[in-house]
Amino acid sequence: MRNDIYFDPMTVEWVMAHCDIARLGVQDGESVYVVPVHFGYELDEQQHFHLYFHGNAAGQRARLMQANPHIGVEMESDYQLLPAPQDSAFSARFRSLIGKGTVKELTDAADKVHALTVMMHHYVARMPHPLTAAMVDPVHVWRVDLDEVSCKVKNPDHDWQMILKQLGHPLETTDAVTASSQKSDADNKD
Repeated sequence: MRNDIYFDPMTVEWVMAHCDIARLGVQDGESVYVVPVHFGYELDEQQHFHLYFHGNAAGQRARLMQANPHIGVEMESDYQLLPAPQDSAFSARFRSLIGKGTVKELTDAADKVHALTVMMHHYVARMPHPLTAAMVDPVHVWRVDLDEVSCKVKNPDHDWQMILKQLGHPLETTDAVTASSQKSDADNKD
C-alpha cells in the first residue's frame, strides 16, 4: 500500500484546511464538467465531511447537479516543483484531496446562514457582522455530503512530517529528489 495516501478524518481535515479552492466534477452526459468553487467544510459527529458552496442557480453547474447529484471533488495546496538532481527526475511536493458524494441545494434560511458562515470561517477567522436570513435569501447554497474522501501528502517537508507524525502516521519516506539523487549516486558507482 502507498505510504502517502491517508483516509483518516484528522489528516483529511488537515489537508482540507490548507486548500483555498475545491474543484467539483459534475456529470455532463458522456463527459465531466469541472468547476472551481470557494468552499467551507464541516466534520460531523459520525466523522463525515460536508462541503458548502454557493453560486448561480441558473448556470450550467446547477442544471447538471440537479440532473445528477453524484459529484467528485478535488483540492490541492502548496504545490512546489522539486529540483532534479539529474535529467527527468523531477518530482513535486503538495497536499491534495479527492472525494465523491452527493450534492443538495439548501433552501432553509437557517441552513443557508449556517453554510455561508462555515464558508466564511474557512477564509477568515472573524466575521465583522453575523449573517442574517434576509442577507442570504437571494443566495443559492449547496451542501456536498462526502461518501468517500482521501488525501495525499507527497514528499512532505520536515514540518509536514512532524504534523503527520502527530496525527499518528509513522514516516518511512525519503523525498523523491533525495531518493533520485541516491539512486543516481549508486548508478554512478557501478
